[in-house]
Amino acid sequence: MGLFGGVDDLERFLTRSCYLSLGSVPACWGLTIFLIGDVGWHFSFLVGCVLPLIAAYLGIRGKREIHTAMSATAFGLALASLPLMLGLAYLEGL
Repeated sequence: MGLFGGVDDLERFLTRSCYLSLGSVPACWGLTIFLIGDVGWHFSFLVGCVLPLIAAYLGIRGKREIHTAMSATAFGLALASLPLMLGLAYLEGL
């Protein structure tokens, strides 16, 4: 499972997925606050508030229970929440 730099260590994968999912929460919330101040409120910003929390929960739980699928889901949600939020905001603005 060498995802980050060819590392084949399960514990390192779980830890990095957990940290990435936890780090996505303040990043998405900060971007949401910036975009609300800049362009106004859109319902797509709820994605930026809710999905990182779900990803953080799954990342912590996946590391604690040693579930690689749960950690990979948290990793995917953490990466997908930002483009999804911006894409939906763009579609709402049309």
